[in-house]
Amino acid sequence: MRLQYYIDEEGESVIGLWVPRRKCWIDVTAQDEQIWAALQPDGKKLRKEIETWISRGAADGVEVDRDGLVVSSALHVQPCTIACLGKCYAAHAREFSGDVPTEPSIFLKATSAISSDLSYVLNPPGASKLDYEVELAVVLGDTLHNATPAEARRAIIGYTLMCDYSERAWQLEQGGQWTKGKSYDTFAPFGPVFVSKDEIHTPDNLRLQLRVNGELRQDASTAELIMPVADLVAYVSRFITLNAGDIVSTGTPGGVGMGMTPPQYLKPGDIVEFGCDAIGWVKQVVEQE
Repeated sequence: MRLQYYIDEEGESVIGLWVPRRKCWIDVTAQDEQIWAALQPDGKKLRKEIETWISRGAADGVEVDRDGLVVSSALHVQPCTIACLGKCYAAHAREFSGDVPTEPSIFLKATSAISSDLSYVLNPPGASKLDYEVELAVVLGDTLHNATPAEARRAIIGYTLMCDYSERAWQLEQGGQWTKGKSYDTFAPFGPVFVSKDEIHTPDNLRLQLRVNGELRQDASTAELIMPVADLVAYVSRFITLNAGDIVSTGTPGGVGMGMTPPQYLKPGDIVEFGCDAIGWVKQVVEQE
């Protein structure tokens, strides 16, 4: 299943379910609870019913009226935890610190950083080193605590993308702290859609890309991660208990602005496009707050 989330002019959520046969998004806002239940690890029977309805063209479904809607975060519920991994790709680890660790770093990103409108990212007042990091984000449907990779794989219900925006001066200078530099409003855009794991059978071989003003900056496969995706999720659960709805973002490949010579940070008016063919593409404009 592929789900797209919107916000209307009154701030209300609208949920679209992709129906390939009709090549449109069907409004399933009223079926919100059923959709969420179907995505859970024990929701196989309900999920099968929904998938059958989709395959037959969802003839009684009403197409989403996009007039007045903006594409919102591709998350079904607001997570309690956004667990982020750092230095998971060798190329990025080298450009960040010069070494390639055998274990990833873990930090948290504030849930207030989740974007309600994917069309822009804010450049905070006083910011001078706004940077980008395209990442595969894993959505969980069950609790994980000291999990095995097999348990983590079962708990995963789907995937989306996140651009882990970072203000490097706040992150590495001024008392430097990762969460401090990565949690400003709009610094966690998830999207453009949520894709259930039934449609992505090989999360360990997805090509992620990011462009700034049309220039390709990041281009790598999740096959280059230092651990398989399920292993990374299990690794996080050794230190943080993860719950249904929580996110694990799996780190970024090389090519960030900080790693260029000289560094190339984002500025107001820049256009950032990040995506993956299996999930979709997000286009954002940097706006000065």
